[in-house]
Amino acid sequence: MTSNRETLETLRVAKEFADMYGVERLDYLMKFAEIAQNPPESKQSPANANADQILQAVEAVGIELNPWLEDLIISSSVEVVWDAIAVLKAYRQRGMLVRNPEGLLVEAIRNRWKPDLAA
Repeated sequence: MTSNRETLETLRVAKEFADMYGVERLDYLMKFAEIAQNPPESKQSPANANADQILQAVEAVGIELNPWLEDLIISSSVEVVWDAIAVLKAYRQRGMLVRNPEGLLVEAIRNRWKPDLAA
């Protein structure tokens, strides 16, 4: 439980931030902090689904798996991993040079990138 002093200090810092960067950014920061404190439950984890299938799909797009990358994939939701694979495929289909496909996949998973379906 927070004390009145902590609450007042938090409000003071929030006001300073809003004055400096704008209310919209403060609102964004607050939403981000709330999500970070209470992350949404993933719909389905590859550990519960067919982990071999998703790992094979990752290998099929030319990704060299290592234990760390396997752990990241297995601990991520299936939807996020499929989206990351689709992002990698989209980059390649557009003729973009992907020098580090493993790194691109990791960033796509961590940041929950969605493939650009309009392109």
